[in-house]
Amino acid sequence: MAKKQETILDKAKSAFGLESEAIAAQSKKTVMEKPSPKKNKWEIKDRLYILKHDKTPLSYSIKTSGIYYFDEEAGYERELKYTANQRTVFVDEMKGEQRLEHVVFRNGSLLVPKNKVTLQQLLSLYHPLKDRLFEEVNKEAEAIDEIGD
Repeated sequence: MAKKQETILDKAKSAFGLESEAIAAQSKKTVMEKPSPKKNKWEIKDRLYILKHDKTPLSYSIKTSGIYYFDEEAGYERELKYTANQRTVFVDEMKGEQRLEHVVFRNGSLLVPKNKVTLQQLLSLYHPLKDRLFEEVNKEAEAIDEIGD
């Protein structure tokens, strides 16, 4: 296969002169360069979620199974379920047994430690009640907003 590429490049060099050498060098670079992997934009940190509309009941539980999220990349709805023993919230990606976990807001807030990434992703990215019933407290955005006023 390397011989075929060399002969094609030699023909291009002879047909187009010096410019073809630059083109050939560029084509070799593009073929040999590997695409850079997508960087995970998810920041691992402790997160605080609060109920909206100044609700502060002693305890408030939200639904964590039988909920759906429309995945635009896949082009269909995917079922979500929060389990204690899985690495994902998508049911179609789960393997083995599933142990359901409750999500309960106490006094209107829920502090999720940084080691519970799947729960954070469920609450911050996928849950259908996000920004309607509860929201993530973002101190940095609030500080920037206060400075802007």
